[in-house]
Amino acid sequence: MDWLSYGVADLVPFSRDTWRALIAAYNRQQLPAVAAGVGIGVLVLWLTAGGRPGWLRAALALLGLCWLWVAWAFLHRELGALLWAADWLAWAFAAQGLLLALAAAPILASGPATAPAWRAPGWWLLAAAVLLLPVLAWAGGRGWLAAGWFGSAPDATAIGTLGVLTLLPGRVGWLLLPVPLLWCALAAARLYVFADPLWPLPLLAAALALWLRWRGGR
Repeated sequence: MDWLSYGVADLVPFSRDTWRALIAAYNRQQLPAVAAGVGIGVLVLWLTAGGRPGWLRAALALLGLCWLWVAWAFLHRELGALLWAADWLAWAFAAQGLLLALAAAPILASGPATAPAWRAPGWWLLAAAVLLLPVLAWAGGRGWLAAGWFGSAPDATAIGTLGVLTLLPGRVGWLLLPVPLLWCALAAARLYVFADPLWPLPLLAAALALWLRWRGGR
């Protein structure tokens, strides 16, 4: 088998229309969860805005719940029939959810209060994932039901989580980066195959998160 003959398009076993129909059907069936995910996103924005360690721990715990939900409801139940690697990705998302919950423990996420996080680029990356990405999807002709919402769809959840991880002190943020970074790479590849003009956004989010972590978070 000549692996060099395979391209990025060969790794995406569905069309753009199929993906959008899948997202729309998922959002329609899980409408309460979609609304809850958006509510959690807004709550995480509020919890992380003040720079208080206790509130940051609560935000990490809520993010962990979102990752666990996406692992089971979207990757395993919805995507499993279309993509052979969906269950492997579901396990990765579940592990990320558990790690976020573990990072919420006071012994790992403790520290003094810091400057208000809303001044940090990472906080605005979270805000973009919660509030801006659905608007961009709608502006691109997807419709609100076909948009991927924070807390219930993987793209926005991964990008928003990267924003929060840039706010964490110490090395914990580095340990939690690999899975969101991996998904951003996969999301960019999928959007590129779909000829979606937004395909660079996940890569830009990943690059920004790495740069912010490298320079010390905030």
